[in-house]
Amino acid sequence: MSTALILGGGAPNSTLMAGALSAFIEENVKFDVISTSGAGALIGLFYTAPKDSTPKEALKNSINFSISDFIYDMLPVNYKVFNKPGKAADLFRNFIYSNPLINKILENSPQNDCQRFFNDIFSLFISTLCPSDLNYFSKGLCANVPFIEKAVDFKKLKNIKEDFYINAYNINKMEMENFSKHEITPDHFHASFAFPFIYPPYEMNNNFYFEGASVDALNYKSLINKHPEVDTIVVFDILGTEKIIRQPKNIYDAWVVSIMVPLVEIARDDTKIFELKYNTGKDKRKLLKIQFNIPESQWPYVLDWSYSNLKTLYYAGYESGKEFVKKHKKDLNFNLN
Repeated sequence: MSTALILGGGAPNSTLMAGALSAFIEENVKFDVISTSGAGALIGLFYTAPKDSTPKEALKNSINFSISDFIYDMLPVNYKVFNKPGKAADLFRNFIYSNPLINKILENSPQNDCQRFFNDIFSLFISTLCPSDLNYFSKGLCANVPFIEKAVDFKKLKNIKEDFYINAYNINKMEMENFSKHEITPDHFHASFAFPFIYPPYEMNNNFYFEGASVDALNYKSLINKHPEVDTIVVFDILGTEKIIRQPKNIYDAWVVSIMVPLVEIARDDTKIFELKYNTGKDKRKLLKIQFNIPESQWPYVLDWSYSNLKTLYYAGYESGKEFVKKHKKDLNFNLN
């Protein structure tokens, strides 16, 4: 029995995926292949090769990508993830974050709302001071995600038992590329995370890349081509489009909705194509979809980067993961060591 896990794109799904994977760790669920794209690549790296922490700690810490509710209510922007672009901004951040005291303040996981507010207001102060050269000729709104090398051990990744992949779309060659655990570096991650308009195309080996999830959110085809022996595939169900399409709260919320709706539809279409084209006849495989049980009252806020929302989604993912393992116990592999 060979089991694969697919972690797709969509940053608002991150803590849902993280919660479900935390449940998998507790239940000793094992995968032979992990295929990731977009935000799924980040969560997959936390799951397999976290730096200076256990996988479960790294996954739960994804909640701290959020912004304190007190601040987010007044300024609904995630200035931790979406940093100002430009050489001057890079120099400023390198100077600021080379200070051990500042690093100690920002790297401590908040233990309560007051500490979280202090940390986040301090981050906001630094972000406000940061210069930017964003202009008409810029290729993207934000700088590439700055924290990946502090959070992921890329050397450890090469030695994990599972086969692990992230995808990125090569703009020069107009084709998808999939990178294996033996070749993945921070550059490959940045290439896989360069969502159009938000981040500029990422240059690597004289080629430019966009996030793979913007073209193929779930990457079924590559998984089957590389691992035809896989007979069971676990895929996380993407947020429901019908509930995402709603009256936006503000211009920022409208922008996020405009990104997520196409991603959800691409993922749904990819699953339908996979079932019709790659999962028929003698090649029939078990496709197990994790349905996330998100509280009805949470849907108006489900795309927010507020602490309360990401925490709620993490535990919704955790409970959904537990239910999924209980339901599909006969279909999954378990680590019995």
